[in-house]
Amino acid sequence: MKRQKMTNIDLRLLTIVNELNKTRSVSQAAENLELSQSAVSMSLARLRKHFKDPLFVRTPDGMEPTPQMTGLIELLEKAEGLLETALVHRVTFHPSTSDRTFRIGATDITRVTILPTLMRRLQASARAVNIELQDISEETPRLLHAGRLDLAVGFMPFTNSGFCQQRLFRDRFVCAVRANHPRIDNVLTLEQFEKESHLVLTTPGSGVEVVEKALEMNRIQRKVRLRVPGCFGISSMITGADCLAIVPEQLGRLIANGGRIKLMPLPFQLPPYYVVQHWHERYTHDPASKWMRGMIAELFLEKDPSFGDKNSAVSPPN
Repeated sequence: MKRQKMTNIDLRLLTIVNELNKTRSVSQAAENLELSQSAVSMSLARLRKHFKDPLFVRTPDGMEPTPQMTGLIELLEKAEGLLETALVHRVTFHPSTSDRTFRIGATDITRVTILPTLMRRLQASARAVNIELQDISEETPRLLHAGRLDLAVGFMPFTNSGFCQQRLFRDRFVCAVRANHPRIDNVLTLEQFEKESHLVLTTPGSGVEVVEKALEMNRIQRKVRLRVPGCFGISSMITGADCLAIVPEQLGRLIANGGRIKLMPLPFQLPPYYVVQHWHERYTHDPASKWMRGMIAELFLEKDPSFGDKNSAVSPPN
């Protein structure tokens, strides 16, 4: 009930009350506020009804406030000042002096490819800024909506309205194989793909949904020997068990760097996918969020300028 009564009061009435208190005249208050006398009188009538008090009474010296109005004047002046401050208030963010902790949803791939570079950049320009990482999961959209995550970086097919996205880069899938695999030389055939044992990454945010859908649509079978929830240690698993693994090319380049693993084109078509950073639309204009999003976008684009579009920020359809 209190909330309902409060919403029935036009906040512009505060200005009229203050002007009446200064001028002690309805006509002078109306002139100063560039309103008609009837508009000021009607506003005063609304306030009298709300407070159940005359508020101002006519005297030989003009309109004088009642005891209740005298007590309210100071409170109303403070309220008007706070409202004016709120309307002109602008949140600022200075990375060089901020000690803010950014909470980011990320995949294993993001951690091993982008995080080291990001931390070096922060060390140079924002030493007190901290990063707290969380795994991407089906809970990630809810955490972004609740403000418990600032950003999420990865492949997330399960966002809905109210979220914004920026494409960072395009990746494709390749097959990671032991470099001296006894049965696979320079070309991987579909028959070999279906006969060999497979290691399957189940990491959320790494595009595994794209792989599963394509295999199902093309009726391609694979013998899954091992399912792992993260990319750490998969090099040893691939080489130790002679397993094949469909991996994002960015991750494949990392694990093939030591020379024990080679990357091969898949014997069937898989569409590329985009790694995207996601945030809730409420934080689109937040200076701190904008700064962090911009830095992450720069780091991804610096890794491969041919991928993505730095200005490609879009909101998904409702």
